[in-house]
Amino acid sequence: MDPFSPPPFSILLFLSVAGDTLWGGHFYRFHPVVAMGMTGRILERLFLRQDASGLVQRWKGVLLVLGVVLPFSCATALLLVMLDRAGLGWMAGALTVFWGYQLLAGRSLETHVSNVLEYLEKDDLAGARQSLSRIVSRDTDRLECSGVIRGAIESLSENTNDALVAPLFYFALGGIPLLMAYKAVSTLDSQVGYKTPPYRDLGWASARLDDLLAFLPARLSLLLLLLLFGYSASKKRRTTFKTLFREALSNRLNHPSPNSGHSMSAFAVLLGIRLGGGASYGNRWSEKPWIGFGRESLTIEDLSGALSIFRKFRWSIFIMAGCATAFLSCWRVWGGAV
Repeated sequence: MDPFSPPPFSILLFLSVAGDTLWGGHFYRFHPVVAMGMTGRILERLFLRQDASGLVQRWKGVLLVLGVVLPFSCATALLLVMLDRAGLGWMAGALTVFWGYQLLAGRSLETHVSNVLEYLEKDDLAGARQSLSRIVSRDTDRLECSGVIRGAIESLSENTNDALVAPLFYFALGGIPLLMAYKAVSTLDSQVGYKTPPYRDLGWASARLDDLLAFLPARLSLLLLLLLFGYSASKKRRTTFKTLFREALSNRLNHPSPNSGHSMSAFAVLLGIRLGGGASYGNRWSEKPWIGFGRESLTIEDLSGALSIFRKFRWSIFIMAGCATAFLSCWRVWGGAV
């Protein structure tokens, strides 16, 4: 066996998950997401025209998506294939692991929300508001303690899918090129995927494609969260797993997004709280349905509990990835195909 040949993809995937679980990706000048954002901003300035018709702007939005997704996805695929054909499969494998754990953002998300908790534990509400403003788009300058906690839990629960489950889903499905494509769409959605001017039409394609790509992973997130933590939560709440499952399913669509409410609903029933209910964006109040049937007034213990669930969820995925890798490796050794 060639010692410089790349290991099976299952091992590369596991090493990427291990990197995110143990260390987490760190943003730097040439980080793929930073480059995607810069490319998106350049094309946005090129395509955004206030006097253009809605239809024209939507077609420009399609070109915006293609102009960011295709270069990163296709260039990555081409580079990995060229390295492999040049006998540098080990380098292609190293890049796969490096980019993989950089684009899985579970540890990064936990760190940002933990910063909010640390400020609250020190009774520094101003610091907590400022820290929260880095991860949410709502107005945070006048939020009370419960509102800060609600915003942090909503960001953590909503992004459980966007930062961890969905990227891992597409990484496993199509390797780094498909993961790059998903992250490019997600980055564009966060930049231009708004229903308000001037992005209503230009961001339409980015928002719809992001909804489509997140559809299956969002429902998988809800299912995994309930299967992993539902039984212990039902005992703590003195109810049944069936009741918790029914509550989560009945609330999962109480969100403007077709996907964001799924993981939020899971967190709400696991913690016994209510999320949603509206927030202020650009000094304008936006009313939203409630998600969950529990308490409206939230405490620091609720945020700590949400972080505990998320931390255990990340480690559970790490363990499941390790078990799957061990199984596939044994299958390979025994003459099967990975």
